Amino acid sequence: MLNNLPDVLGWLKRYTFLLEVIMWLSGITALALMNPEGEHLFSFCPFSWLLESGCLGCGLGHAIAYLFRGEWQASWEAHPLALPALVLLAWRCVKLLHWQYKHFNYLTINKYHG
Repeated sequence: MLNNLPDVLGWLKRYTFLLEVIMWLSGITALALMNPEGEHLFSFCPFSWLLESGCLGCGLGHAIAYLFRGEWQASWEAHPLALPALVLLAWRCVKLLHWQYKHFNYLTINKYHG
């Protein structure tokens, strides 16, 4: 049982990064598909539960949804940091996938040639 532990830990480490990419891309896709002008039914932000004005991130989801529709002015008015946030999330996904590809190839080469 303990002999397989390094294999299991390596598998978990490798696929944890992939899970993060899937979660970010799922969130971005959900924002792209949502109607930004629709009624605000629920928020995961605890600040919006406590404060009427919300927090500094309020409106970011709507702004990203407007970006996917090409409504730049509405996106800016909803939250000016939508485009940088979207670029940052896309960059994070690319970096994770690149790291996973590079690391997986390194492990595969060392496994068969080491």
